[in-house]
Amino acid sequence: MNGKIMIEQVKILSDTQLGVVVFRRNKQARKYIIRLKSHTVYVTIPDKGTYREAENFFIKSRNLLLEKKAELSANTVSPVDEMNLRKQARAYLPSKLAELAKLHRFEYQSVRIRKSKTRWGSCSSKGTISLSFYLMLLPHYLIEYVLLHELCHTVRMNHSPAFWELLDSYTQGKAKLLQKELRNYKIP
Repeated sequence: MNGKIMIEQVKILSDTQLGVVVFRRNKQARKYIIRLKSHTVYVTIPDKGTYREAENFFIKSRNLLLEKKAELSANTVSPVDEMNLRKQARAYLPSKLAELAKLHRFEYQSVRIRKSKTRWGSCSSKGTISLSFYLMLLPHYLIEYVLLHELCHTVRMNHSPAFWELLDSYTQGKAKLLQKELRNYKIP
């Protein structure tokens, strides 16, 4: 920087439906980029781009942004709902996991209920099964599938063909089908 002060060039607009729209220049950007974060839209302008082109890019993308914002709002869970989901999960998931483990002769060390937004569940090498309380938003058969999936990890700590074969033996050969269906659900 050789003692020069760098001032980021930013332009801020207000959109009646989308809220704040921040236009900012990035010398490393090769194209115009739009991101929706919380209640703010960020438009990145490449070094050789103009604010006018960026505004036109924003206008062309506006309907898509409105759809994305509506989708994000629909997937938002209020703090009260989160608290209720956590209570339901603590009351239901550990006992259901224990029931399935006993039925299929699996062993695990402990179970944790967490606010995981990236995974429905996980299993540590020490046998601790962590479950997202957002599981309570799934149909019961998919909850059971996730629990069985994690229990199978107590035997096979990977997603090898042997793991899927083991899981298939507990899901009537539907492990991959259930996994595919689970991908249709997003954690809020």
